[in-house]
Amino acid sequence: MSESYKRSANCKSEAEYALNRKKHIVPIKMVKEYEPDGWLGFILDTRIYINFATHEFEKAIELLDNEIQLQKKKCKEDKENVEAEKKITVDSDNIIDGEKDVQNHHDQTEETFDYKHILNWNEDVVQDFLTKNKLTDLLPICNGMNGNEFCKLYGMCKSSPVVMYRSLKSELLSIHKIVLPISSYLRYMSRLADIDVDYLSLDECTYSNASEQDVTDIE
Repeated sequence: MSESYKRSANCKSEAEYALNRKKHIVPIKMVKEYEPDGWLGFILDTRIYINFATHEFEKAIELLDNEIQLQKKKCKEDKENVEAEKKITVDSDNIIDGEKDVQNHHDQTEETFDYKHILNWNEDVVQDFLTKNKLTDLLPICNGMNGNEFCKLYGMCKSSPVVMYRSLKSELLSIHKIVLPISSYLRYMSRLADIDVDYLSLDECTYSNASEQDVTDIE
């Protein structure tokens, strides 16, 4: 900053170019009593300047270097903040899209499958039914079952509730290391009863030859 710098057309073009490009400007005061005005004063505004007119050269150079490093750090942080905001926006959009996909899938499932017609269920609907009714303990047991098989399991449980509870509990514990609470088993029986599975014939809902002795042998 000096009067000669202010009077120079090239220096003015240089300063205005840097300002328009949003470059970081570190002013250097070269004349002790000089106060910039006009276009130079406008460009410098409230920027911190390094006073070479009052400091020893080595000290002034040190201050200048420190200010440059601070400007670089600020520039880097600004870029990181912009990138972080972009990532948050993208992640938020992905989450929203994912939620929409899940909701659409849920809506399609609700529209396609009537929970009153259990024999039409596929494997996904069986798993969805268990999850919605907080019967996740039974997910490993029922993995791969369609509605017909799921209904037959209910028929077996209804015919021999105590024996089937022991059998399911034993299988979950030995194979899947899961303890089957009696509350989950009772909830399962209750939820199946709620959808009126009993309207099905005995042959549809259970194995005609199933008995407590058969299940005990399986166990």
